[in-house]
Amino acid sequence: MEIDLAALREMHPRLPQDLALAMIGRAALSLQRSGHRSPTGLRLDIDRALAQGNLAWPDSDSVYLEQHDSRRLTEEGAEAIALAVGHRARGWKVIRRMQQGEKADWLLEGDGQESGQRIALEVSGVAHGTVAGRMVEKLKQVTESEDVDQQWAGIVGFEEPVAALHSSKDVNP
Repeated sequence: MEIDLAALREMHPRLPQDLALAMIGRAALSLQRSGHRSPTGLRLDIDRALAQGNLAWPDSDSVYLEQHDSRRLTEEGAEAIALAVGHRARGWKVIRRMQQGEKADWLLEGDGQESGQRIALEVSGVAHGTVAGRMVEKLKQVTESEDVDQQWAGIVGFEEPVAALHSSKDVNP
């Protein structure tokens, strides 16, 4: 799977341009601070099916890294990558950002077999270490999201680039 973050807005036309650019820039800085250059390999775990992909992004000037909050870089960078992977792997498109208390970050619409489905996606990023522990936590959280057809968690790791998208269908609340 080839993923180019520069095409994030094309994948998700409802994303405002300024938000898409900020998310792409934060993903770039998060990857670059972990020593990666575009393009790089990306380990994929899409609902427990493992694959290898390539991730490309526009270069961001790391001289400004200190001007950013480290946690926001990780979280918003993870959102950019998770949205791109969700689009490429499942055909998802952004409807809107979900609000605090809705138990997910993004409301998406499905395409193809999932056409008309409303999908809640909770995303988190991990600057160092593995994504497994965070996945359990976020899957529990997203199961509380209401008025959707599917609930998913997406975890992105930056140390070793990895993107995992798991459905909550097998989670016991």
